[in-house]
Amino acid sequence: MKLKEAYTQKQLNQVCTLYEESFPDGEKRPFQMILEGREAGNYEILVIEDDEEAFLGLAITMLYGELVLLDYFAVSPTCRGTGLGSEALKALQKRYEGRRLLLEIESTVGMKEGSEMSGDSGNAAEAVLRRRRKEFYLRNGMQSMDFLIDYFGVEMELMTYQCSVTFEEYHSILERNFPAHMADRVRLLSD
Repeated sequence: MKLKEAYTQKQLNQVCTLYEESFPDGEKRPFQMILEGREAGNYEILVIEDDEEAFLGLAITMLYGELVLLDYFAVSPTCRGTGLGSEALKALQKRYEGRRLLLEIESTVGMKEGSEMSGDSGNAAEAVLRRRRKEFYLRNGMQSMDFLIDYFGVEMELMTYQCSVTFEEYHSILERNFPAHMADRVRLLSD
């Protein structure tokens, strides 16, 4: 497995396709905004490839000083459950060694272990997915910060790798990379 910057049109097309398929509309930005952020030096668009350079996944990071926000991370559906995600996350942790790596996940706060037994199968499936996602990051060395974020109306948790980050530090990345009217819509919910 290799982690490298996506520069060819083929790589960018593969990243864009997986990006569009993997994330809910409410959590995506126009891909053009990410490309423009990369041109400004504020984003990295990375591909996960095998030794034959077959596309396996993506990682899109937002950069500001010593802070690195893993903004989007996805492996190809055919590679899920194979350990590739853990391997790629460890490669990201190594790539950004010496910097503070963080990410957002949809909140699991208030979701009980047995909530998949509730009457609403859509919400139950979502609860299971959110818990699995958080468990994946915890198994791979990430830790939860003790505050919640209102991210454009979605309750999110912040996770970090071997560091702490305040809400203000986290928000500084958004202020740097989003228009002011967008950054102002991301607020601290609780600590």
